[in-house]
Amino acid sequence: MRRPRMTALPACGPSSDGDCCRPAVQRAYRELLAKGEPDRYCYEAAMTVYRWHHPETPPESADSIVTAWVAATDTRH
Repeated sequence: MRRPRMTALPACGPSSDGDCCRPAVQRAYRELLAKGEPDRYCYEAAMTVYRWHHPETPPESADSIVTAWVAATDTRH
């Protein structure tokens, strides 16, 4: 049986406003957190999703963006 061929999703691109992948970034973080994964693993997964979509973003900027996005996702007190 042949497996379907996996293709990469296109990145948002430098012309996007940056919010195109926000739902995916937040979902990665939120779903791993809900499974009891450590915060650091959840953050790293969210960062990986962001960097996939925005490889052109400098690491420091990507860190700031993802940190803000996951902070808005994390509802624990």
